[in-house]
Amino acid sequence: QPGLDRSTLRALQLKAKESGFWGVLTPEAYGGMELGATMAALIEAELGRSFVQFRFGGSADNILFYANEEQRETYLKPTIAGDRISCFAITEPGAGSDARAIRTSAYQDGDDWVVNGEKTFITGGNDADFTMVFAVTDKENFGVTCFLVDREMGWKSHPIDTMGEWGPAALTFDNVRVPSRNILGEVGRGFELAMRWIGQGRYLLPAR
Repeated sequence: QPGLDRSTLRALQLKAKESGFWGVLTPEAYGGMELGATMAALIEAELGRSFVQFRFGGSADNILFYANEEQRETYLKPTIAGDRISCFAITEPGAGSDARAIRTSAYQDGDDWVVNGEKTFITGGNDADFTMVFAVTDKENFGVTCFLVDREMGWKSHPIDTMGEWGPAALTFDNVRVPSRNILGEVGRGFELAMRWIGQGRYLLPAR
């Protein structure tokens, strides 16, 4: 088991919450600290002094705040509370953050979308109970859509052995059916969301 197990991490996060450290970047409306990028980076730099893989609780992926009201109740708020775990799935064996190289696809079938493909090196993919997966929905125009997909809908994860305590996963989607209501944002506009997610990582990861 790499790093802290979930129960130990949770106990530490709740202890930190007693001191006011909860949801570093989360808006105050959702119970967070709503700090800016500079302060968040300084906190990450301090956390980076330790090899312990600790992170403050009360946070959610920044793109989940683009969810509609129903999705906020199902995904955003439970993630902030620590009751659900998400993962961001865009990287593939032959594609990083290049929309033109993404091979995972989704086609519409009635009120559902059927997702097929493989993602790799997904942080938190083995622990997540839902994923934000990016799939091509318009090949001609390189249209990519983001889907909120519960593990119960059928995707599978497999650990990837790496040095250190990262513990990423490979995710596979074999005719996974996802209801249209689980589209995050708009059809064909998912790549913009992906870049917002990656943009935040570009200052937090180096800070750590």
